[in-house]
Amino acid sequence: MTDSRFTDLSSLRRRQWLIGCSGLTASLSLASLPAKASQDKSRLTLVLDDRTSLSHLPLLLAEQLGFFKAEGLTIEFVEQASQVAALSALTQGTADVLCASYDNALLLKQKGFDAVSIVQIARTPQWALGVSNKNVANFKTMADLRGKRIGLIDAEGSAQRCLSFSVLRSGLKLNDIQWVYLNSTLHAMVAVRSGSLDALFASDPVMTALEKKDDLTEVRNFRTLKQTQQVFGGLLPGKCLIISQALAQEQPQACQALVSAVVRCLKWLRTAGPSDLLRHMVENPVVPDRLVYLNAVDNLRESFSLDGFLTPEAQQVSLRMLRMLDPNLLSASLAWQGTVRNDFVRAAKQRFRM
Repeated sequence: MTDSRFTDLSSLRRRQWLIGCSGLTASLSLASLPAKASQDKSRLTLVLDDRTSLSHLPLLLAEQLGFFKAEGLTIEFVEQASQVAALSALTQGTADVLCASYDNALLLKQKGFDAVSIVQIARTPQWALGVSNKNVANFKTMADLRGKRIGLIDAEGSAQRCLSFSVLRSGLKLNDIQWVYLNSTLHAMVAVRSGSLDALFASDPVMTALEKKDDLTEVRNFRTLKQTQQVFGGLLPGKCLIISQALAQEQPQACQALVSAVVRCLKWLRTAGPSDLLRHMVENPVVPDRLVYLNAVDNLRESFSLDGFLTPEAQQVSLRMLRMLDPNLLSASLAWQGTVRNDFVRAAKQRFRM
C-alpha cells in the first residue's frame, strides 16, 4: 500500500524541484565556462556549484598541497551558480569532471547520459538543518516546522532531495513547509539573522558560523554517520567526482592521476591537525575567522571518505532515496552498477598503502 505522505509530490511540481530535468536539456548560460573542455590528458576542467562550501575541501586542498601537480595534472576549477548548471556543463561537454553527490550520476544516466563516479569524497550528504533561535525558540520535533520558511541555497538539487526525504520520513508533507530559495551562502546568513527564515538547510562553513553566533540550533545533522544512517537507512553518499564513461575509457591515465591526487588528500586529511589546516587554509569569504574555519572542518571531518571507495551498499541507499521520492523516476531495470568505477581508487590505495 502506498503511504499517503508521499502522494503530495506532484503538487510541488515533482519534476521541477527533484532533478531539474528541463535544466539538463535546456540551453543554459555557461558564459563563465570555456567553449570546449580540454582534450589534453594533462589538463581537466572540473565544475562545481559552490566553491565556498567546505564539501569541496579535499579538492581545493589537493590543489594547495600540490597533489595534482605531482601527478602531472592541471585542474581548472569552474564554479557555477546552481547544480543544474553544473550538471549541464558535464552533459554538454564544456567540463570534463563534475563534483556532485552520487545520486546525480543515477539521474544523469536516467536522462541518457552515461555518467560514472570515479572517487567518493564524502560518505554523507554533509548538510545540516538548523532552526532559528529567534523564530523557533521552542523546537521539539520536526512537526514544529509545519508552516515555517526553510531556506535552501539551491533549488532542484541534492540538498532539496535530501531535505525532502527527511521531511517525509518525519511525517510531514512537502507542502507543510515553505521552501525559500537563496542565491548564495552570504544571502542565507543575512536571511537567518534578519529573521526572514525560520530554518536553514545548508552545508559548512555557513552552518558552523551561524551556530557559533547562536543564530541557529542544529536539529538534523547529515554531517555525521549516525544521523545519516538513522534517516536514510545507511550511508547516503555525498560529493563524488563524476565523469562520462567515454572519458574514463579514452583518458584512463588522466582519470587515474585525478583520483590518485584526491585519494592522497583524503589520506592527508585523516591526520591533519589544526596547524596543518591553517597553514594550507583555503581562502573563504564566509569564514574569515580562523577558529570558525577549524570548527567547520572538524564538523565535517567524520563525513569525508577515508579512501575514496564507494560501496555497493551506499549506491543502493541513493537509489532507494530517489525511488522513495518518485517511484517512476528510476526504472527497476536501471543498470545502476555501471555508475561507479572503483578501479582507479584501488590503484591509488595500493600506491599510497591505504
